[in-house]
Amino acid sequence: MFVMRIKYLTWLSALALVMLVVAQYFFITETFETKKEQIDGKYGTLVQKGIYEFEEQYFGYSRDSLFSALDNQALQFLRAGKNRDSLVENFNLHLNKYNDLNHFLRNYLMQHGEDPVFHSAYIIRSLTLIDISGEHIVFIEPSLKAPAGLKDPILAGSFALERNYFRTTYDYYISIVHKTGMIMREMRMTLFLAVITILIVFIVYYMTLKNMLRQKRLSDLKTDFINNMTHELKTPLSTISVASSSLANPDLNIKQERIKELSALIKKQNKHLSDLIDRILDIAIWEKDQVKLQKKKVALEPFIREIIEAFRLEYGEDKSDIQLQIHPGNKTVFIDDIHMTTVINNLLLNSLKYAVKKPEIVIDVRSNGELLISVSDNGPGIPKEEQKNVFQKFYRGNDSKRRAIKGLGLGLYYVNQIVKAHNGDITLESEPGKGVTFIIKIPLDHEHITG
Repeated sequence: MFVMRIKYLTWLSALALVMLVVAQYFFITETFETKKEQIDGKYGTLVQKGIYEFEEQYFGYSRDSLFSALDNQALQFLRAGKNRDSLVENFNLHLNKYNDLNHFLRNYLMQHGEDPVFHSAYIIRSLTLIDISGEHIVFIEPSLKAPAGLKDPILAGSFALERNYFRTTYDYYISIVHKTGMIMREMRMTLFLAVITILIVFIVYYMTLKNMLRQKRLSDLKTDFINNMTHELKTPLSTISVASSSLANPDLNIKQERIKELSALIKKQNKHLSDLIDRILDIAIWEKDQVKLQKKKVALEPFIREIIEAFRLEYGEDKSDIQLQIHPGNKTVFIDDIHMTTVINNLLLNSLKYAVKKPEIVIDVRSNGELLISVSDNGPGIPKEEQKNVFQKFYRGNDSKRRAIKGLGLGLYYVNQIVKAHNGDITLESEPGKGVTFIIKIPLDHEHITG
């Protein structure tokens, strides 16, 4: 149910985020088009006023010469009957070649506080030739088709002209070169707020999703921990119950040796229960109070050898092959020997618990400026996708679940906490089927080491 709820909320949040992005896109697009229309209207009106003043104030020799040249082309066409398309093309070419309106408009716009860079072009809409026999329509294009060479042009003016041998209508277009930049500058606050809004919502979505997944993982770990804890407690409790019942049964004639065995069994299982509870309490106290280490000078080689001997005695010398390699360096170090004993024991016990054949364990110890302890085994290894989780509280890998290996998922978490308390770090190197190597590095300054 919890998983389904997380999936539902995740998809719903993702849909809301997508809808927000789409809404912002349409909002920005509409705003852009509105700004574009405003700029087109502003400059279109201003240019039209400039054209009107140009027509009123300036009609120089160059324009009269232009129209005379066009009249001459019309006459030649009437006489020779050339291709009509070429005549329209020549008219367009001459109109744009002798375009003296551009210079006037640039000055006019500057006088009105505007300084845009623009391109312009004339385009013929209709052309009719005139001679003594009547009028001859050469070209008619009534649709408002802009010149192909201009990007997003504005219709600035339409003109009609009649001379001796032709009558024509033509349009004048301008294209503001940096129009998009002008619009974006005007929209910068809108764009900034839109981007910030989307970014904030995305961060909130990401953090919410991350927390939801974390809560799901913690829920799974809690369930797994409760199941493991129940299993761990059930076995010693059942054993104690059976042994106690045997001792308390008046109908059974139990020998003294059997009584001792049952008592020892009860004592052992009671110790196991106590150890389980102490381990959980240790973790709780560690997280709550951050237990301070009690560091002292420790002779490194005897310290490591004692741990190995104690481990062999407790779990049997024939159960594992442990090799110790100690390299020359600092003979004594300042560490918390009690906690570090537990650290090394946990790593050795892991190699023993997860082994699929007789464990071959190599402990390599170096202490040149830093305490370096590596524990390697020949076990099944840890898959790459699980390696980042092995030091987390209550985490147990798929192999331990599949093979029903007992544990609470606290051992490596405890190891990591102790190493960090020594200002060190622990890493692992592993490949499936090739065992695992845990590497502990603890810095040792000059006050904490002796040669």
